[in-house]
Amino acid sequence: MTLQQLRDFLAVIEYGGFRAAARALDVSQGGLTKSIAKLEDDYSAVLVRRDAKGLQLTPEGEAFAPMARTVIVEADRASKWLRQSSEKQRPAISVGVSIDPALRLAPTVFGDFRRSNPNVALHLTHSVTSDLLMHLRDNRIELALVRLSGTPDPALSEDLHIEPLYEGEPVVLARSGHPLNDVASVAVLNTYDWIVVGGVPDEKSGDASLVEIFDRYSVGRPRVAAYSSSLFDAVSLLLHSDHLARLPLVVLHHPLVKGKLKAIKVSEDVRPYTIALVYKSGRKLSREAQLLCAMISSYVRIDNARNGLPNPGVSVS
Repeated sequence: MTLQQLRDFLAVIEYGGFRAAARALDVSQGGLTKSIAKLEDDYSAVLVRRDAKGLQLTPEGEAFAPMARTVIVEADRASKWLRQSSEKQRPAISVGVSIDPALRLAPTVFGDFRRSNPNVALHLTHSVTSDLLMHLRDNRIELALVRLSGTPDPALSEDLHIEPLYEGEPVVLARSGHPLNDVASVAVLNTYDWIVVGGVPDEKSGDASLVEIFDRYSVGRPRVAAYSSSLFDAVSLLLHSDHLARLPLVVLHHPLVKGKLKAIKVSEDVRPYTIALVYKSGRKLSREAQLLCAMISSYVRIDNARNGLPNPGVSVS
């Protein structure tokens, strides 16, 4: 006896005949007939009869049907349990990603990784650096691709492995048609309301868009219209106002906003920032996470060489 024979038997009962069951299951009527005939032959039993009224269950068939349903229900339940158990054991990597690498690295590297490792699930968390470093330390994520301003803080490297990947360029963004010219001084930028993507800038580890522009040149900070943890919420606000925001240059080239935003060059010197791969020094990475790290590093080296850019240097750990 097989589960398929039981399913075929129950289907014939449910649909009231071999022809209707075969049509509903998209199988041949002959195959259904042979399946049930073999079940009957193997046990010398007669389960169904055809007469002028159509298909009829014999007394044996009437008694057997509830048992067949019980077997199928339990088999399906066991199958579901095994699938769920298998999914729980499926290898997974939890990765935190800030704005710049989410746009520059994630689409290509994560796509390549999934194609070569289809059984590994990627769990992505998008946030600002301060939040992602907290997630790392709490073991909520295994890896983080984050923006670090200037030279990595020695306090970070006490418990974190930091591998610099590339330098990113920050730009001040505004909607196309914004009254500001393409070049403006910090003092002029100060007269517009700003959108900050990330944490409150007074927090040392939070978003530094205001600190690095206005505090650096001893110009009072502008009024903040909104703090947003979502890049695209911030972009939406930019598109429908005269607000300003400092974001990675790569945002300007995203297909969803290309041609709708413009970069305003700051006449004063603007420092680049470093994108780094970070994970806990004392935590042994899974084999899958090690492979992803290698793919990220390899992709960045090749991309930097292709664009004539230097690699930021050796890792700090």
